[in-house]
Amino acid sequence: MNHHFLFNKKERFQYGYYQFMDHFFQRERVFKWHEKSRRKFYRDIHEKLKKEGHIGRTIPIERRTNLCPKEFKAQYIKKGIPVVIEGGAKDWKCTRNWSLDYFKKLYGDEEILFVDHTKIEDNYERITLGEVIDGQNKKNAKYYRFYPLLQRHPQHIKDFDYDWLLKVRHKTIIAENFQVFIGGKDSYTALHNAYACNLFTQAYGEKEFYLYPPEQTIAFDPDPAQNVYRNASYRYGEVFNPFEPDYETHPLQKHVDRIHVHLKAGDILYNPPYWWHAVKNPVESIGVGYRWAPPFHSFRRSPLYFMLDLFTRNPSMFTAQKLAKTDVNLIQLAQTGRLESYLKSKEKEQLI
Repeated sequence: MNHHFLFNKKERFQYGYYQFMDHFFQRERVFKWHEKSRRKFYRDIHEKLKKEGHIGRTIPIERRTNLCPKEFKAQYIKKGIPVVIEGGAKDWKCTRNWSLDYFKKLYGDEEILFVDHTKIEDNYERITLGEVIDGQNKKNAKYYRFYPLLQRHPQHIKDFDYDWLLKVRHKTIIAENFQVFIGGKDSYTALHNAYACNLFTQAYGEKEFYLYPPEQTIAFDPDPAQNVYRNASYRYGEVFNPFEPDYETHPLQKHVDRIHVHLKAGDILYNPPYWWHAVKNPVESIGVGYRWAPPFHSFRRSPLYFMLDLFTRNPSMFTAQKLAKTDVNLIQLAQTGRLESYLKSKEKEQLI
């Protein structure tokens, strides 16, 4: 897996300075302070890439079978290299048993907190899991992210080979979490990255990813992280979508190498810290991310962004991890100032 890295250390250092200032002093204010140098920085980047003439390639991800825990940990997890373990979870109960009907039968009447992560400023919904599932074969189906299945029903830990997960993850972590994703055909998550390691198991259906290494971050020009992850820039109207690339609006992207991933039921993807990724469900899909946050490893992978993540405020990293123990979607309510009213409404209902 040989990437052509577009940006040299000097460019990454200068951009890192802008990101540092953006985080602590607000991007709009910092841009006014450094408007001339920042515009020149990107002009020079565009001219350099145009002169070099490199056209970004789509690189297939490395796929392995029968990968032993020792080699997996040494060659991929410790080095921060993504890989797919084909059929690695084919015998796990989540792959054998899970389906939309399975969850509807078990928990269809269960109330869930639904937050549209493409429009987190919009009102959240308190609906049933069955309502989400019933809508999956309809146009504009709800993509339910971060279903807290194991927080609510811990017996489902038996649906995974948890002993294997413990063998391959880091020993020193500050948090771990299982997060289930239920999406209909063509549902999509825009480019983002995060500080946690992610072993993503495709339990039902299929899923596609595009991955970009953290060294290419300049091309995405992200705003400061709000909570547990950061998004690629919205400044051109929409985040660049690698599944439907618009190189006129996002000209830098045509130079960037990307890794394409196609998961089928039973496959496991390792997504390292700070790798940019966009996700699409080509068919109805259920997947689960096992995430763990290893502070020393994440710092080694990106010292700048890990230090900035330690100083997120909306909410803080540690508040976010606490909320994630109940439901990651609570983090989005905290970010938009609606968490307190939601919790109060839940408390009132419990008193009635």
